[in-house]
Amino acid sequence: MEEIFMRTVTETYNVYTYPELSEEAKEKVNQWYLDDPCRNDEFSEIYTEDLHNLFPGSDLKMQYSLSYCQGDGLNIYGELDLMDVFKAIRNKLYCGETFKDFWDYMTEHEQKTIEAYMEVCGRTVTLPYNDGHYNYCVSDKTDFAEGWIYDLEYQQYKNIQVDTIRKMEKLVADMFVMLSKQYEEYGYKYFYEADEEEVTETCEANGWEFLEDGTFYAA
Repeated sequence: MEEIFMRTVTETYNVYTYPELSEEAKEKVNQWYLDDPCRNDEFSEIYTEDLHNLFPGSDLKMQYSLSYCQGDGLNIYGELDLMDVFKAIRNKLYCGETFKDFWDYMTEHEQKTIEAYMEVCGRTVTLPYNDGHYNYCVSDKTDFAEGWIYDLEYQQYKNIQVDTIRKMEKLVADMFVMLSKQYEEYGYKYFYEADEEEVTETCEANGWEFLEDGTFYAA
């Protein structure tokens, strides 16, 4: 029987924490960090939760594609409670300055008029889903004014404030065009710009180490 000789080879690696890497190696780590498939779910969770906090009585969702391609963008859709809209523009402590451009958009009298019409028309309206092959914002197509006017006329309301209803429709459309654009900008930064402080904290929290060229070292 032929005798088998075996030898053991030990390789030595120099491993580094993220702050110890060269700038070139950090760029490699940053791209590896951005390419993590879990980031897509994390982004959705962060901003779906933000929507819930801003509009707690509503059922809102997001659709998005952020690949710098034609038709890309972010759209917020679902069922919106209009009382959430009034809270958002009236309670500055509640939403901060997110909707500061709309703080004085509706007078108190106009709000009371809309609230009265809700007794007939309901307080929930639908923000449209982009059902094409794209994901850009279609909040500007929000359409409930004509339905409200019809319902109020059917109930034989007198002196219907048509301009106030259409103003409310425009408020909703403008608010969500603005918010969708804001989320889209956040998304492009989230997916394509690695924040060095964030990467450092994540690496430290997970105990991640790297080879000299920025390759992840799995012990």
